[in-house]
Amino acid sequence: MTIRSKKRLSLMLAAAFALMPLPALMDAQATSARGGAEVQTVPTSTFTGVERAGVAINGVMKAAIDPIIVNHAYYVPFPDMAHILGYKDVAYSYRSKTHVATDGSVTVKVSVGNTSAQKGDERVNIDPPIHLKGKTYISLGSASAVFNTYTWFKAENGSIQVQLPARQYKVQKGDTLWEIAQAHHTTIGAMRVANNMKSDAVTPGQMLRVPPEYQTREMEPARQSSPAKENNAAATPVQSSSTAAKAQAIIATGKKYMGVPYKFGAKSSEAPRRMDCSSFTQYVFKQHGVTLPRDSRQQSSVGTRVAKSQLVAGDLVFFKYPERYSDGRVGHVGIYMGNGQMLHTVPKSGVTITNMSKSGYWTRNYLFARRVLR
Repeated sequence: MTIRSKKRLSLMLAAAFALMPLPALMDAQATSARGGAEVQTVPTSTFTGVERAGVAINGVMKAAIDPIIVNHAYYVPFPDMAHILGYKDVAYSYRSKTHVATDGSVTVKVSVGNTSAQKGDERVNIDPPIHLKGKTYISLGSASAVFNTYTWFKAENGSIQVQLPARQYKVQKGDTLWEIAQAHHTTIGAMRVANNMKSDAVTPGQMLRVPPEYQTREMEPARQSSPAKENNAAATPVQSSSTAAKAQAIIATGKKYMGVPYKFGAKSSEAPRRMDCSSFTQYVFKQHGVTLPRDSRQQSSVGTRVAKSQLVAGDLVFFKYPERYSDGRVGHVGIYMGNGQMLHTVPKSGVTITNMSKSGYWTRNYLFARRVLR
């Protein structure tokens, strides 16, 4: 091969390599679909770095974050945003390019390139997350949908603002009014009234008011791993002597941790030093051979349903948490002790005993109960 030919070949190879995307940017482009969700790619040329931004929750600055701009929209790192919002337990699968995060009440999952995310056992429409510089980024609109917040960029001071709980919702691509109502555990009628709507038509980017708290209430889930027949059957109000004894043993174990500090979104590994409501119930029941899922939403689908009038010691009782969630979801769990009392953990006092039948707050936010002891 002549020197001229070698030089020409070198130039051709150099040009070919120049056209190949860098490995870091290849991660930003999803190539396969999972869970039935459409996968989209975003051209790497549309990424723009911007100045570090503070994140304020209800007007109070909490932390700082490094956003980027994609097609004129602000994107934020998913793990950083999750931590700021109290989702302390965050994991990432490099194989599936999926983030899983829990705040103790609900577990959310987002996957690179997917146009939907999982919030509990529900699906919400989002802009496809992207992976760049070793992190997964989601748009502010997607963060709103996944975390039940209203999140936006405030140009006046260059900050990310979070309204928690959300009182408004920005329609995402693919949304229908029915899906939005379902995600907020309310009705189409309530959505239409709250927004003076004459039809069910919605368009991406449209702002909708979330119906008032009393019109959002999650009904008892009908999904669990045990047979459907058992799931739909009402629990017997009478406990066997052995089951009653186990319930009392569980309660006695729980009482040992009276006053142990509460930590929102605590990791399971932190128990029993610090616990949130669901890691507390999970830990205490585990000491007696009963395995419960991690978050309160998952725990609310275990066992059999029981009427409030037939509660017995050892039953799990579930509540809304309107100060944090505007979608009426399960946000708190406690262990029923009998005589209207429950053993649980709350921010101010840690593990404590509360008479829920004499408290307007707990009575107003009570959802339902489940029996997991047999």
